[in-house]
Amino acid sequence: MRLDDDLKYFESEEFKAILTAYEAQRDAGSQPYMDSDELTDIAEYYSMVLHDEERAEAAIALALQLHPDAVDPQVYRARQFMQAGELEIAEELCNAIEDQEHREVLFLRAELLIRQEHVEEAATILLQTSYNINEDSDYFLYDSAYIFVDYHIYEQALVFANHLEQMAPDWYKTWQVMADIQLGLNNYNIALKYIERMLDVDPFSTEAWNWRAEAYCELGQYSEALNSTEYALAVDTQNERAVQLKAWVLLQQERYPEALQLYEKLIEWNPDNEQNWLYASYCLLDEDRVEEALAAIEKAETLAEGMSPEQAVIYEQHAQILSRRGDVKGALENLDKAQNFFQPDAEVLDLDLLRARVEAENNQPDLALAFIEKAYHHHEDEKLVVYFQGALTLFECGYYDLAQKMLLELLEHDTLPRHQADYYAYLAYCTMMLKQSEQTLDYLQRAMPLGEEKLRELFSEEFPNVQPAEYYDYYYYRINGHWPQ
Repeated sequence: MRLDDDLKYFESEEFKAILTAYEAQRDAGSQPYMDSDELTDIAEYYSMVLHDEERAEAAIALALQLHPDAVDPQVYRARQFMQAGELEIAEELCNAIEDQEHREVLFLRAELLIRQEHVEEAATILLQTSYNINEDSDYFLYDSAYIFVDYHIYEQALVFANHLEQMAPDWYKTWQVMADIQLGLNNYNIALKYIERMLDVDPFSTEAWNWRAEAYCELGQYSEALNSTEYALAVDTQNERAVQLKAWVLLQQERYPEALQLYEKLIEWNPDNEQNWLYASYCLLDEDRVEEALAAIEKAETLAEGMSPEQAVIYEQHAQILSRRGDVKGALENLDKAQNFFQPDAEVLDLDLLRARVEAENNQPDLALAFIEKAYHHHEDEKLVVYFQGALTLFECGYYDLAQKMLLELLEHDTLPRHQADYYAYLAYCTMMLKQSEQTLDYLQRAMPLGEEKLRELFSEEFPNVQPAEYYDYYYYRINGHWPQ
């Protein structure tokens, strides 16, 4: 069963009545007599919700005392050892259960096999069992899929989900597990088809709205993502995941003050989550609140203890903050720390590009160029991309003469019209800053029409409320005192 399904059950009136009866008898000093599954649910509640292992152990010990042959408490005990990494003990306890064909025993064995890196064997056991089940086979396939989802083995989970879809194509839980798996496989448009069906049936599902936001975030459609978070928060104003997603979208839209307000709320709710401090530091740095940004990233680093999924990003952000403070040595040391975690991607192809930025920000353009060259030689298949990122680094740090030379070289080697239009837009800005007016006019013309958006991005403050197609005329008027004929 999915964790969310368990949590929903714990909120039900049925479970609350069971828990109240159990605790009332305990408080009265008597030993409750309850079914094994009820006592196991109580143990899971204490463990999963209250994180009170002492009371959880007391409930499961009572279950085993009253019902020594019952499957549920034996599975619970074995799973506790499994989650603690004691796989041999867990397997012994699993083997000791009399009913080896019980679903929960099969699921436990599959998990043990996955943890022992026998994924195919786990899948085979569950799939073969599914062929022989006559009752609730749809639930069996659903729960089997989620075992693999829980371990992020989405390809194997999809096998079970596909069987489930053949059996129950119009079942809400089919759409749910399919959406979850397709998100995990980065198939966001496919996931959205299932998410929309979920919302058609249950427009008050915060899970579905949050998934919709995640999908649109990954597709770069931030307006749709933001709308989704608003719907989720309309259903549940305290939904932490929805607030996280909304803050992230605002961060991507560079709406830093609004994003910071949400990260401050998230920090208040969960002060031990290092990612909230990390993202708050981005907002603070953008507002030039450098010392506060430094305090936030140091807090993130302390909480992370070197084990955060965002560990490389934490070090990179720490480096950028120290660079802004003029601490080149500290910045480069943090980038060295990131080296062990760093995975190249399309946006930051090499840590040497970040080292180049540190040097460029601190008046060392020659050292910046050396790091750009190093990054360039590291990526034989991405040379033009690396070179352009290097040119942007120099451009953003105000070295317009160096950026101009690099952009002109890119024009010679990158013949894609869309790329060339952007290069001309940047060149127009460089030459404007270098007072090379005739060249600026030429580049403004060459950038149109494909570079219209890039021109708008670069020149909107220079020419407010003016369309990019008119930049040439306005710049001509600025330097000549009259409009072009």
